Amino acid sequence: MKCSPECYECCIETEMILTTQDIYRLLNLGIPWNSFVEYRDGHYRLKNVDKHCVFLDPTSGKCLIYNFRPLGCRIYPIIYDRDKGFLIDERCPAKDTISVREYNSKIQVLAKLLRDIGEL
Repeated sequence: MKCSPECYECCIETEMILTTQDIYRLLNLGIPWNSFVEYRDGHYRLKNVDKHCVFLDPTSGKCLIYNFRPLGCRIYPIIYDRDKGFLIDERCPAKDTISVREYNSKIQVLAKLLRDIGEL
């Protein structure tokens, strides 16, 4: 996939679920729990501040924790809709650059994540 450097559409009003591993990885960086985690709809999720991910630097459009970002961020733009199944998020400007191989790989990762949290 070929994201443009200035794009951060996926960081706006994120609903990103955090895995236990995501949370521990960020805690180990010294980031306080209450600064990035919120509990909503039965899951721990990335917190939003001013309608964007807490880790987005809105000035530069860069992720402040890119190398440590949550699994869900890594597999984006693949999303799961209960009615439609696995999809490429239409909001993603780079959606047409994802290869079939990458698409299938990300679906496998997302399916495992959803099974692990009891959503699939």
